[in-house]
Amino acid sequence: MLGKATLYFLVIRVIFSANSLAQTERYTKGAENGYTWLAMDDPSLVYNTSKENYLSSILDRMRITGERYPEVSSLGCRADIDKLFSEDKSEEFSLEDVVNEIDRFYSQRDNLVIPIIFAYCYTIKKFAGASAKELAEYKKEVLMFCND
Repeated sequence: MLGKATLYFLVIRVIFSANSLAQTERYTKGAENGYTWLAMDDPSLVYNTSKENYLSSILDRMRITGERYPEVSSLGCRADIDKLFSEDKSEEFSLEDVVNEIDRFYSQRDNLVIPIIFAYCYTIKKFAGASAKELAEYKKEVLMFCND
């Protein structure tokens, strides 16, 4: 029979191992993906940020440094963001609307490997008026990038 100390050690080890495995699927090519996004809803985990704060921080990073993946400019959405501002459509939706759309995006299991920045761009493209065909093509290109 195992002693209390040994049992305690095994339980800690199992928890640590489970957390270690979960960490690897939270990133795609070094960027946080849909698994991270969904984890933000888990009340048992301690996060110091909400989805809105998370999006605000990546938007600031995009604004200051450019796209997260500058080598893949075709996957960015700067032109769509500019279009929304130039057509005064940016006032038609809130950050909460963006969060809700990203939640819907990640409700499809196949999308979970997609980095959050690309889910954000997908949403912006949708708000900017991209057709269903254009959105499907964008998602296809993003998935190809993720699986490279």
